[in-house]
Amino acid sequence: MVQHNSQNVASIDLHSTASSYFAPATVTSEGLIHVSGQPGSTDDGTVPADYESQIHLALLRLRKIIIAADASISDIVKLNIFIVNYDATTRKHTPHLQRFLGKHRPAVTLVPVSQLAVPSWLFEVDAVLSKPPQLQIAPSLAIPSKSVDVAIIGAGLAGLTAAHDVINKGYTCIVLEARDRVGGKTWSLPIEGGKGIVDVGAAWINDTTQSRVYALAKRFNAELIEQNTQGNCVFQGFDGECSMFPYGELPNVSW
Repeated sequence: MVQHNSQNVASIDLHSTASSYFAPATVTSEGLIHVSGQPGSTDDGTVPADYESQIHLALLRLRKIIIAADASISDIVKLNIFIVNYDATTRKHTPHLQRFLGKHRPAVTLVPVSQLAVPSWLFEVDAVLSKPPQLQIAPSLAIPSKSVDVAIIGAGLAGLTAAHDVINKGYTCIVLEARDRVGGKTWSLPIEGGKGIVDVGAAWINDTTQSRVYALAKRFNAELIEQNTQGNCVFQGFDGECSMFPYGELPNVSW
């Protein structure tokens, strides 16, 4: 929901934030979107004790606001990350942030702090996005203007299949997805340079314990490749280093 504060600035609100004294985000007439700091808590204020759960929740909150602004991850120009008791030897935030950004590479500043506004907060992130004025801003999370028979949560294979079956039965439905893509754990990306495709999500199925997913793949004529279960596998870490290990074993990495 977008509320105009002045001729040059408008507030971007979610369904639960309109009564707060500050906005989750604001947008200027030039198309700059400033997102307030997002902690790792749930909508009801619950803060998980572990650091990585807070990272996940903070990035989820940020994604919700980006969707409400009718923007995307690729519109991010700057991220500021605040971490309590930062440990440079583990950098647990890195894989979460890499998955969140994908191939997008905005400017990022990491600020180690001794404490955040709430003592239980361990992680907080804010952002600046740039969106051309002619493309902005639809109230994408406004009060629904139509009703449907069925609401389906999640646009993974199960959710999309459910939607297909609901429509075939003659009912209407809406599919709600937190990400900016469909497919859930099934996710393939083109290799840089366009020389192939790599699975970064679920990659293996079989016709015994996963007969329905297997039948779905056959139904849409998906190309299936039989997995080799002999020999060595290759593991590449975030540092780019590759190592080999026997199939069926765990890769030799330093956790």
